Amino acid sequence: MEQQTSAGSLGLKKDGTNVQTHESKGAVGQQLAHTNGASHDQNGGHANGTPVSPSNMHLSNGDHSHSGSAADAPSVPPQLDDSWRHGPSNKSMGKLIDRLTQQTYHDLNDTLAKMSEIPQQQDAPQTNGLVPGQQDTSQASLKKKEILMTFLNDTRDRFTKMAVLSDWARNNASEMAQLITVKVWQDAQRAAHANAAYSIGEIKRKMIDFKVPAPNIEGAMELLATGKASWIPDLGYIPPKRLTPQQLLKTLKDMNFALATRLNLHEDLPPHMQDFQIADGRATFHVPGEFQVDIAVADEDTSSPFYFIDLRFDFSPSPVDLHDQLRAHLEPRINATLAKDGLKGCYDFLHNFILTHKISVLAEQARQLARYGKWVECIKPEYLRRTLVVQYWATLPGPKNWFEIGIESGRPKRGSRVAPTPQLSVRWFRRGNEVKDEQLEFDWSSLDFEACLLQVIGKHCAGKLGAAQNGLKALSGLSSDLKTNLTMDNGASQGARLKVELSGMRAPLTVQLEQTTGQLIISPSSAVTRTCERTLNADANVDVSRVLASCTCQTVQEQVRKQAEMLDWQEFRSSANSRGVFGPEKWQRSIFLLPGWGQNWALAVSFGLGGQSWLVVQVTAPHADERGRQVRDIKSASPISFELKTTDGSSQAAGYTKAMLLQLERSGMAEVSRNVFSQDLDALHIEHDFEREPASLTGAASSSTIRSSEPVFLHFSSLMRTTNDRKWKRWAADIVRLFNHGIEGSEALAAGEVGNVRHDVRLSLEPGKLKRLRQTLTRSRETGITFNGTGGLAMQLRTPFGESFLERLRRRLQSIERLDRDVTVLQRLGFHCTTVTLSRLAFTYSGVPPLSAQLTFAADGNGPVQLKMEPTDSNPHCRVRVSLEQLLNSKDTNAFENFAHILPLTLPFLKEAERLEAAHASKRSLAVRTRSSTWYTIAYKAPLPACTFDLRARGRQQGNTTSVKWHLAEAKTPGSTKPEGWKEAIDKFWHQKGDRWFGLGDSLIADSQGIEAALKDFDGLVQTFESAADNPPEQAAPTTTSGPTTAPPPTAASDANQPQPAKPNQQLSQAPAKPASSDHPAGPKQAAAHKESQGQRNDVIELD
Repeated sequence: MEQQTSAGSLGLKKDGTNVQTHESKGAVGQQLAHTNGASHDQNGGHANGTPVSPSNMHLSNGDHSHSGSAADAPSVPPQLDDSWRHGPSNKSMGKLIDRLTQQTYHDLNDTLAKMSEIPQQQDAPQTNGLVPGQQDTSQASLKKKEILMTFLNDTRDRFTKMAVLSDWARNNASEMAQLITVKVWQDAQRAAHANAAYSIGEIKRKMIDFKVPAPNIEGAMELLATGKASWIPDLGYIPPKRLTPQQLLKTLKDMNFALATRLNLHEDLPPHMQDFQIADGRATFHVPGEFQVDIAVADEDTSSPFYFIDLRFDFSPSPVDLHDQLRAHLEPRINATLAKDGLKGCYDFLHNFILTHKISVLAEQARQLARYGKWVECIKPEYLRRTLVVQYWATLPGPKNWFEIGIESGRPKRGSRVAPTPQLSVRWFRRGNEVKDEQLEFDWSSLDFEACLLQVIGKHCAGKLGAAQNGLKALSGLSSDLKTNLTMDNGASQGARLKVELSGMRAPLTVQLEQTTGQLIISPSSAVTRTCERTLNADANVDVSRVLASCTCQTVQEQVRKQAEMLDWQEFRSSANSRGVFGPEKWQRSIFLLPGWGQNWALAVSFGLGGQSWLVVQVTAPHADERGRQVRDIKSASPISFELKTTDGSSQAAGYTKAMLLQLERSGMAEVSRNVFSQDLDALHIEHDFEREPASLTGAASSSTIRSSEPVFLHFSSLMRTTNDRKWKRWAADIVRLFNHGIEGSEALAAGEVGNVRHDVRLSLEPGKLKRLRQTLTRSRETGITFNGTGGLAMQLRTPFGESFLERLRRRLQSIERLDRDVTVLQRLGFHCTTVTLSRLAFTYSGVPPLSAQLTFAADGNGPVQLKMEPTDSNPHCRVRVSLEQLLNSKDTNAFENFAHILPLTLPFLKEAERLEAAHASKRSLAVRTRSSTWYTIAYKAPLPACTFDLRARGRQQGNTTSVKWHLAEAKTPGSTKPEGWKEAIDKFWHQKGDRWFGLGDSLIADSQGIEAALKDFDGLVQTFESAADNPPEQAAPTTTSGPTTAPPPTAASDANQPQPAKPNQQLSQAPAKPASSDHPAGPKQAAAHKESQGQRNDVIELD
C-alpha cells in the first residue's frame, strides 16, 4: 500500500511539474507491485506529459497487449453534443424562405398603402390645345415611383442574399454544422468555467457567517474586573464642567425667551404652524394628523438659523421615536431647509414627507393584504411616483374597478389668494369610468387600508344594488306585489343588502355583493339562486334587475313545484303559441296535470312581478314541436280568483303550502264544472245563477271546513219540464242549489286519470209531494238521498271530471220521481219494501212461501232495468223473469204498475203449473210453455190425449172498474186425433162450474185464485183418457224451459233464466180504472189487451 501511495505521488508530480527524471521513473516503475500480473517493457521518453504505461504495470480493467508505443496510436477527438440540430432554435431553410416571403407580402401592402395616401395632383391646362410631352412631371407620380422602386430594390437585395446563402448551404452544410457544434461546445465550456468561479465565490461569501474570531479572554476579564484596560489608549481630553441645576434652568429660560421673542415678533409663521408650544429650550410645532417637530436656536440673533431637535408622527400606525437611520436622513435636510427657507420651508419639507410616508404605509398595508389573507388575488396594488393604485375585484370579468390615492397640488379655486398646500386625494374609477358624484372620506389620521378598501367597495355595492332596485321598480310597474328594501350600514359592504319580496314567497331574497371578490350572492341558497348567481357573475354586461326579477319568479315557481310534486301533480310543457294566454308581463309559467282531471284539463300558473295568476286551461293531446319535444296546445283558459293571505287573515306574502294547492285544486274543479255546466245551461236556456267569491288561501284551514265551490242556483221547472210532457207538474220548489265537492278518492289516482266529482243538490219539496218515498228513506243513509223533517231533499251526484252532468242531474231527479211512484204502487198493493234506493228496489210480494223481487236500475238512469226473482231456485216467477224484465223496460209510463199487478195475478197459476209438471215429470206427458207473462200454452202428450190449450189473462171494463180473469180455451191443432169420448167429456167440462171458476160452453173463466182449482179439475179430466200406447211418447221439453219445442207459434222466451229482447210490436197504453172488485182484492185491476201481429199474438195487461 505504501508503494502504491508513493507511486501515485510521483505520478502526480510528474504530470504536474514535469521535473522528475526519466531514470527515476523507470526505477520506481520496476519496483511497483501491480495488481494484474504481467509486466511490460519500459517505455521510452514521452513529451508533453503523455502518460506512461510501465512494462510491469498490471491494469485493473483486463489484459493489455503491447502494440507499440503510445506515439504511434492515432488520437480520437471527443464526441461533441449536436442536440442543437433537433432543438427549437434550429430553423430550416424552408422556414427562412417562408418568413422572407411573408415579409415581402406585408411590405408590398405597406408600399401600396403609402402610395394610396399620396394625393393626386391635377395638371395645369395647356394653352392653344398643346398636348404635354411624354416626360412625367407630377410630383405625386414621382413620389409613388420612388416608393415602389425602393421596395423593389430592397426586396431584390433580400432575395439575392437568400439565393447566395442557399447556394452556399448546399455545398458547405456539413462543415457549417460542425462549426456550429464546436461553437455550442465552446459556449458550454465557457459557461461552466464562469459558473464554477461564481460558485466558489458564493461558498466563500456564505462561509463568512461561520467564521468565529479568536476571543480575547484576558482582555475581556481585565476590562470586566477593573473597568479599564491598559491596552486602551488615553486621548487626553479634558471633560467640560457639569452645569449646576441653577445654571441649567437659567440656560433653558434664556432659550425659551429667545424662541418666544423670535417667533412672536420676528418670524412669519406658516398658516399650518400656528399651533406651537415653547418649553425646555425648544419650540414644539403641532400639525394635527401629520407631525410634531421640535426646533431650537443657538443665540439671540434673529438671523441665526433654527436647528432641528426631534420629530414625532401624529398619525397611526407610526413609530414612537425616530430610529437612527431615519434621523440621520432627515436631520441634515431639515437643518438645511431651516437655514435656507426658515419655518415655511421646514413645513413644506415635512408636509410632503408625511404625505409620501402615509402613502407608503398604505401601500405596504395593501401589499400585505394582497399577499396574505382573504384578499389574495382579489386586489392588485401598484405604487408609482407617490401614487397608490389599487384594483379591487380583480377576478370579475368586464371593465376594471380601481381607486387611486395620491397627492394633489391643493390649488384653490379662482379668485382665492390662499397659497396652495398639497394634500392627499382619492380618485375612484368604476368599470373604467371615474366616479365624481361620490365623496370618499378616508381617515388620514388612522391609516387603515382595509377600511379604505371596504368603504370604496361598500359604496360600489350600494350603487350597484340601488341600480338593481330601480330597475326592479321600473319592471314591476305600479300594480305590483314586489317589495324591495335596500339597507346600508354607513357604507360598509357587509351592511349593503337588497331584500326582494314577492307574494307567494316563504322568505324574501337577500341580494348582496361579496366584499372580496365582488360576486353577487343571493340567499337563502337554492338551485334557482345558484343558477342566477352564475349568470350574474359570468357576464359583466348582464341586466341585474331582469335576472333578479326572473330569479324571484323562479323561486316562487320552485316552491309551487315542490308542493305540487307532493300532491302528484305532473308538469308538462306548453307550445310556444300558447304563451299569449299568460300575457307578456309574466316571467315564468307552469302547467300541471292533476290526479282525476284527465288529459284534457290542467291547472296553470304564471309568475310575474305583479303576483301569480292561476288558470284552468283546456289542452290538446301531446304532439312534437319543431325541436322534437312533446308539447300541448291550450284551447281555452279561465282564471281562478283567489287572495293569498297569512294565517291571521292579513293580506301579505305567504309561502305556498300543500293546503293552499289543495284549495286551488278545488277551486279549479269548481271552475271547470261551472264552465261545462254553464255551457249546457245556456244551450238549453235554463235559468241559472252563479255566486262567485275569491278564494282565500291561508294555508291553515283544513279541507273539511272549506267549501270547495260557490253554489249554483237553477230553475227547477226549466230543468225538469220537457216539450213532450206538458202534463208534468213540479214537485219541488223552483230554486235548486248545487255544490261541487271535488273529486273523490283523488289520492289513489295518478295524474292524467279521470276521477268522479261529487255534486251535492239541495231542493225543497212541495207540500204533500214524495210523501211515501220520504217515509221509506228517512232512516237510510246509503242511498245518496236524504230527506229532513221540513221537506228538504239532499242528494249526491257523481260524474266524471270535465263532463257535462246536467242531463245526469235531470235523470236523477226523474229517477226520484219514478221511485216515489213505484213505492206508492207497491204500498197500495200491500207489498213490503225491503230496499229502496235509486239504484235498487227490493220488495216482498208473497208471505207464504216468501217470494221477493229485486230491481236494479242503471247508474246513469238511462240503462235497462235488471230483474232478479228470489229465491232463485224456487220462485215460480223465474219462469217469466225475462218477460217481466221486458215489460219493465218498455216505453209505457205504467210499465212498473203493470209489472206489480202481474205478480199476484200469475203467482197461483205458476204454482199449479209447477205442481202439474212435477206430477207428469215421470211420463213427460205435460208441457207448460210461456208465450208472455200473461199468455201460456198447456200441451198434453201421449200416453195422454195430444191436445193443446191456451191460457190468457183477459180484462173486462165495467164502468170505472176493470176485472181481470184467466181464460182457458182449447187451441186448434189441425190433424190431431182424439180418443173416443173426448169431445163429449170436454164439452161437458166446459159447461161445469167449480170453485171460483165456471165454464162458457167452449172455454172457462177463472179469477187469480180459481185458476188453480180449474187447472186441477181439468188435469183430472185429461188423465181419465190415459191409454197404454205401443209407441213411446214424444220427448217433452224440460220443465225448466219456458219456450216451445215446436216451430209454431213462436214464444216470448226460450229460457226462464235467459233474457230476451222486447218485442217491437208490444205496446202498453194507459187506461183509467177503478179499484179492483172485492172478489180479487190483491189481483190486477185492468184487463189485458191483445192483438194479432204477423201470425203472433201478444197479450198485455193494461193497468192504471
